[in-house]
Amino acid sequence: MKTILFIVGIAFGFMLNAQHTMVLNSGDKLDGVVLSLNNDEWVIFIDGEERKVPMKEVASIFFKEYVPYDGVFIPSSEEIVTEADGFTVKYQIKDRKMIRKPKVSIGTEDHGTVVVKITVDRYGNIRSVEPGAPGTTTSNKYLYTKAQTAVKTAKFDENLKGPLMTEGTVTIVY
Repeated sequence: MKTILFIVGIAFGFMLNAQHTMVLNSGDKLDGVVLSLNNDEWVIFIDGEERKVPMKEVASIFFKEYVPYDGVFIPSSEEIVTEADGFTVKYQIKDRKMIRKPKVSIGTEDHGTVVVKITVDRYGNIRSVEPGAPGTTTSNKYLYTKAQTAVKTAKFDENLKGPLMTEGTVTIVY
């Protein structure tokens, strides 16, 4: 009896919380839980019943994954200060931690602070760098180039449930 109640409880939970939306070629949308794909036939659990849908009738399937943050840079997020190769490095990026510090070097006596706007993918790889963001105290192109090169060597932790791309900043004080 307990097993039957457990199965009924799970089925009722599926009815209340559809996890997938299956869009058919006809434009109809089916909300439910995709259970399997066997022999080119999808099995989806809708309103307490299993329904079989031929694969050729399905245009797409959406997984209802809630991503509360869209990746846009939020300047109010916490700024982390660290040291890399004797230079002060600060970074600001929501819900991410730097796991590999940048390789910072300089071949001149020039000084200044370069803020680099970055975009990081879900896997922690830096996808774009743009030196000279607000907060930069120099217009020295050499320092811009050195900061840009250094920041590309950094890496952040993975966030597989977060946005595809996350914006932030890395600041290097020369």
